Amino acid sequence: MVENLGGFPPSLDKLKTDLKSILDKIKVDENGKMTFEGVRYVFVPQRWLMIIFMEILKVMGASVKTLLWPFISFSGATVANQLINRGVPLEKVFEAYAEFSNPRGWGLTEAVKTNLEKPEVVIRMHNELFSSWVRDNIKDLKSEFPFFESSWGPNWIGAVQKVIERSGRPIPKLVCEQVKFLALGDDYDEWIVGGEE
Repeated sequence: MVENLGGFPPSLDKLKTDLKSILDKIKVDENGKMTFEGVRYVFVPQRWLMIIFMEILKVMGASVKTLLWPFISFSGATVANQLINRGVPLEKVFEAYAEFSNPRGWGLTEAVKTNLEKPEVVIRMHNELFSSWVRDNIKDLKSEFPFFESSWGPNWIGAVQKVIERSGRPIPKLVCEQVKFLALGDDYDEWIVGGEE
């Protein structure tokens, strides 16, 4: 078991350096298409993402958890797989994922606890992009969206699944519980991903 992974919070200098290294790898072709490591990127203001996100919540309601959130796990699995392919040891993937996320603006992320045997992984995000916007812009979240949870939880399920898969062990049915909610007044968002009892 690994606890209190990495140096947190990262220094402002480290965040600036990490962001600069990302920007230095962005290529722009003659048609104006921007790519980062071969993947097309676009800079989108937080407000635009949130308008889309809130409309999805209004249309799908609580079914968003069963219809949309499972697909978000693919993003976590993809990043975890890339990190493993780059040589990150399995027990350090969540720490590396946090370091990967921090300069990308999603929120300062820390891997609080990793126990791959159990499995149990605790992830904390400070000032998470979606939750901070919801906190600042939705007056009565409990009545407007009583089912609200940040979409990052399923992302971490995907990352845990990929790490367990790459370890060669069978993947148990994983669940994610959001135990802290920035949007509801906590200081940060926190998720616990573990095997279903």
